[in-house]
Amino acid sequence: MEKQIDITQLEEKIISVLTQQKADFIRFVDVSGFSIKQNRGLPNAILFGIALPRLYLQEVAKVPDYVKTMIEQNKMESDELYLTELKTDSISNQMAEKLVSEGFNAYAHSDDNLIATGVFDGIYEETPLPHKTIAVLSGIGWIGKNNLLVTPEYGSALCLGVVLTDAPLETILCEPPIPKCGNCNVCMKICEKQVLKGKTWSSSVSRDEIVDVYECSTCLKCLVHCPNTQRYCKQ
Repeated sequence: MEKQIDITQLEEKIISVLTQQKADFIRFVDVSGFSIKQNRGLPNAILFGIALPRLYLQEVAKVPDYVKTMIEQNKMESDELYLTELKTDSISNQMAEKLVSEGFNAYAHSDDNLIATGVFDGIYEETPLPHKTIAVLSGIGWIGKNNLLVTPEYGSALCLGVVLTDAPLETILCEPPIPKCGNCNVCMKICEKQVLKGKTWSSSVSRDEIVDVYECSTCLKCLVHCPNTQRYCKQ
């Protein structure tokens, strides 16, 4: 007899686990329209995000060369962004393992798993299905001129986690929101390497039209000085 699955109960269990892990938002997103290379044949995505602490963002904004200073002092492994990204990766791995143990197919979109399974393209520094692409389809935000996900609530101060799965979930699929950066070019002006090109994102605009990722120093200035991030900091 085919096993009957209570979708509501399954979703509640997933939400409970992620909430306990301090996820600030959770969405179940329909990714069935992507190619097998992109979604690995798994129709649903569990998307979650953890917001960066306001005090951390204020500190990064206050120190002119925060990342450079942290590297010189050999302190990057204690950086809050680095630690939060490790946490979202760990949660994704654990969630995928849990779903597999319950009889579903699941794939963690964590950095270590993407690299281990040969999905991350080290030459072009990209994956077939970026977290922020799924986030845009969840309706939570848009791709800004800083090439980061920008949300009204958190700005760009989010670390995202994704698990692809065939577990039955009530998913959403939103039209990509229109970018709300308008005439704002703060990120472009503050970029120390001048790698941002001021291009407004749309589904037909490629990453390379927005940013030169090969020259980006990941200084975090475009993240913390985005007006949307600054509004979140001041809440």
